Amino acid sequence: MPRRYFDANATAPPLPSVLEVMARAAAELWANPTSTHREGQAARHAVEEARRSLAEGLGVKPGELVFCATATEALHLLLRGLAPALGGLPAAVNPGEHSACLNPLKDWLVVRWLPGGLKGAATVVQMAANNETGLLGAMPQVPGAARIKDCAQAWGKVPVDLSDCDAAVFSGHKMGGPRGAALLWMRPGLPWTPVMEGPQERRRRGGTEDTPAILGLAEAARHLPERLAANAALAPLRDAFEAEVLGWSADYAVIGQDQPRLPNTSSLLLRGHDGEAVQMALDLDGFAVSTGSACHSGATKPSHAVLALGYTEAEARSVIRVSLLPGTAPADLDALAAALKRPRASRGEPPP
Repeated sequence: MPRRYFDANATAPPLPSVLEVMARAAAELWANPTSTHREGQAARHAVEEARRSLAEGLGVKPGELVFCATATEALHLLLRGLAPALGGLPAAVNPGEHSACLNPLKDWLVVRWLPGGLKGAATVVQMAANNETGLLGAMPQVPGAARIKDCAQAWGKVPVDLSDCDAAVFSGHKMGGPRGAALLWMRPGLPWTPVMEGPQERRRRGGTEDTPAILGLAEAARHLPERLAANAALAPLRDAFEAEVLGWSADYAVIGQDQPRLPNTSSLLLRGHDGEAVQMALDLDGFAVSTGSACHSGATKPSHAVLALGYTEAEARSVIRVSLLPGTAPADLDALAAALKRPRASRGEPPP
């Protein structure tokens, strides 16, 4: 049975050129970039060239970028490093933020929810795009506050602006890069102290750099202009798919349909159905969709990101997320709609 993939917000396949760059780096640049001999320095030069290329694309200075393994790690390094100076003061964050952000904020004495809770905030964290709903978030401006932007889901899908923030994190595996490569950017002057010390990354993140993953990340970033265009082209296809599904029942809805959101993401609210059962039925029919964040798949609790928007627990449990890869064709969405409309999928029943 041919399969179709509609879970791009969980992860995307690496670009072919990324795999080629990584394979070559693994074969030729395997030495430790911290070593001072010729082999190590060849790897160091490649890592620094990748840093320079990524910084140029983001409009920042190379020395402001820290290579990490994941965006989760980057958020933990950032927030735990700010905690000694700012953790005793209020922080403001969206309740629908990823747990990678919410968990390290448990170190803070006071955490308030956006959009309110800005008064007196010394730290403000905002997702550029929500991973479950695709909703875009504007950075609140609080004079004197450290402004942190979570760009893990937005990078490669919509343009990312760093002029309104002081720090940001980026994920490689959602934009055609490899797993195992992510970025932390910090504007100079933040009251940040290292929490994972070591000689690497200018003593900001200990651990031997993964040269192949870093070079793969830089290679993927070189293709961001065409990836952004390809993702933008998905919006009308997604909208037509949503119109088809909404026409089946007045009980169905699209979360954030009339709000700014990622062009590839559709968060379908299928009232009266169990989203997890629908997802499993579609999987058996050859279609990969999700019920929300892949990091929380299998959790018994309904999505906190959906609940934060004011939906009930029953409504949150009825959600499936359809997130498109660049290059998705109308025929792919037609096939998904047909599978979703079949009785066993709409009821969440397995095939006979």
